[in-house]
Amino acid sequence: MLGKEVSSVIRASEVVFILTMEDVLTCAEEMGVPKEAITDDVFYQVKKGVESAWEGWPEVVKGAISEALKG
Repeated sequence: MLGKEVSSVIRASEVVFILTMEDVLTCAEEMGVPKEAITDDVFYQVKKGVESAWEGWPEVVKGAISEALKG
């Protein structure tokens, strides 16, 4: 045996944020952009933009935890 494989299942209740192609298409529709304009390349660029905007996510989460504990 070369290595020990570890598999895990992520439960939906354990996920904070997921952005899907359907979500992007819904946003595009709300903006008046036709769904056909959202190509795989456009989706990839949106994905990269969202990822870069979330670079500081640990601080966002810590702030949310602090606010939740105040309540």
